[in-house]
Amino acid sequence: MQELERQLKDEDTEIRRIAVESLKGRGLAAVPLLINAMQDASWRVRHYATDILIEEHPVETYISNLIDLLYIEDNAGARNSAIEALVRLGKKVTPYLLEAFNTPNKDVRKFIIDVLGEFKDERSLPLMLNALKDEDENVRVTAIEHIGKAGESSVVDALIDIIESDDLWTAYPAVDALGRIGDRRAISALKNAMKKKPLRAIAIKSLGRIGDPEGLSSVVECLQDNTKSVQEEAIRSLERFYRKGVSEEYIVNEIRQTIGEKIFDILIPYTKSSKPEIKISSILILGLLKDARAFAPLLEISQEEEFSEDVKRAFVFIGKDKPESLLSLFDTENIFQKRFICEVAGRIASPVYFNVFKELLNDEDGHIRSLACMALANIGNPAAIVHLKKLLSDSYEDVQEAAVKALSVFGRNLSVDEFIEMLKNPAPILRKNAALILGKIGATEAVNALGFALKDGDVNVRSACVKAFSMLRTEDSIRYLIIALSDEKPYIRVSAALSLAEIGGENVFDALSFLAKDTDDSVRVAIAKAFGILNDRRAVGLLKNMLYDKNGFVVTTTIESLGKFKDEESKDALLMMLKHDDKEIRRTAIRALSGFEGIETDIIPFLHDEDWATRMAAVSVLGVKPRGIIRKELEKLFDSEEDPIVKKSIEECLTGKL
Repeated sequence: MQELERQLKDEDTEIRRIAVESLKGRGLAAVPLLINAMQDASWRVRHYATDILIEEHPVETYISNLIDLLYIEDNAGARNSAIEALVRLGKKVTPYLLEAFNTPNKDVRKFIIDVLGEFKDERSLPLMLNALKDEDENVRVTAIEHIGKAGESSVVDALIDIIESDDLWTAYPAVDALGRIGDRRAISALKNAMKKKPLRAIAIKSLGRIGDPEGLSSVVECLQDNTKSVQEEAIRSLERFYRKGVSEEYIVNEIRQTIGEKIFDILIPYTKSSKPEIKISSILILGLLKDARAFAPLLEISQEEEFSEDVKRAFVFIGKDKPESLLSLFDTENIFQKRFICEVAGRIASPVYFNVFKELLNDEDGHIRSLACMALANIGNPAAIVHLKKLLSDSYEDVQEAAVKALSVFGRNLSVDEFIEMLKNPAPILRKNAALILGKIGATEAVNALGFALKDGDVNVRSACVKAFSMLRTEDSIRYLIIALSDEKPYIRVSAALSLAEIGGENVFDALSFLAKDTDDSVRVAIAKAFGILNDRRAVGLLKNMLYDKNGFVVTTTIESLGKFKDEESKDALLMMLKHDDKEIRRTAIRALSGFEGIETDIIPFLHDEDWATRMAAVSVLGVKPRGIIRKELEKLFDSEEDPIVKKSIEECLTGKL
């Protein structure tokens, strides 16, 4: 023990850390040394000492020493270690902290309040209440903050008393705490607090957090306040009332009765605010007002990606109530605004837009034609079918896809025979899209016709048939997919292989096995991936052979699939890949070994690899449960690591945030 005490004073951090490690299992004689080590300059030494102290020794043998560390003014590390240990010990230290609170040291009293506030032990509530009257204002404020976080409604009256006092320093956190607690008994006091200018904004925020209609009128009045910060908080709080369940009718009536038409002059400038939360709240309120005057300012910011969805919601809110109010907005030369309105109206899906969208199917802009397709599908009027079919041969593939998707929505209104006949159309585009529609609507009676189309001379038609079979999933569909594995085009073989893997079935593995040595790299990649999806144990042998493929992408995909089997044969094969010359292959093998037992010693050396991405992969695998030797290695790496991304990842592992 004397030698260990000497080593704990050594200049070398690692020697001190090893000395702390050696204090494991040394009984109570180790406690004083561990307490001293918690005052070390190195966080690693302090951390190890804290772990051993908590894990091996009864709290009563060192609790007084921990509390003593709180008094050390010139060693923030020691105080922080003590606070961390007390928080980790939890409610078992409550009685000791309640007793220790009786100290003239105001900083220690504050630390104790902070610790007790972390684990919310109801036994500490009387102390928290007494601390509201502490002679030190920082102690009072800290107690108020923790009471608010705890959400303890029994302290509402005490907090109200603080608000009604003349001490603004503590009244401010008390107002905030009442909002966090959310008890409606505080509403009257909060409304009174709004009369004091320094408390007005935080009182508005707290009323919004409570979200009771009784507080709404006071918040609405503050929309007319001359102070910008107060106005902004009122706007944010109105959104909180809405999110809390106060009806839009109630909110709108209160706004109109209190402010009237001036509300637009107040809100519209805030739609251009540099503060995102203010911008969003003002957009929402304009939507609640359901007034067409909101359209122009909302359209101005509709193309700002950050706010696009919020503006759309506001338009939808107005349009659901007054769909005809949007009709005039379609008539614009601004192509981006026109697309925006099409998307909004498509979401509203009111029948009043049917004729507009029917005409827009002929618009010169392909994006608008696509939006019109989906809007007509959402409206759901079968009269759109005849018009949508014309777009199956549109010059833009995106428009064709939209037409296919839209027509599929009308599944039961479509003629399967018509689309089967379309598989014979001279135009390859129509044959392709007919196959896709038959698959999407689940037309199992079309399987044989699709099987015949699988011989089509156009590769896009054959590809569409494969996609249709993957959706239909009948026994005959699987049979045709197996036939497609021999198609001359690699990407047809790829599509068929992946579709079969997703469907599964008795004969699928054998059919896929024949392509493990396909001449095309992309096909072998697909087969490696398919084997992982199938999760058929018979694939392991074939995958092991594919590890030596000439194509690196085939190898990495094979590694990823082997990682899914979690058996010893796969594990051994993956461990061999850790020796590969290609660093991407090594990284992939490291990640694939995650979840296997007993791989730690094989991965640890890669924590010191010269390639940062490889170190990152090793950290991600080893850092899931960093204990024992793994934790030590991660801590060593943290001290020496220069790459900020890797260092951040290690920190997250060690603090349990990964």
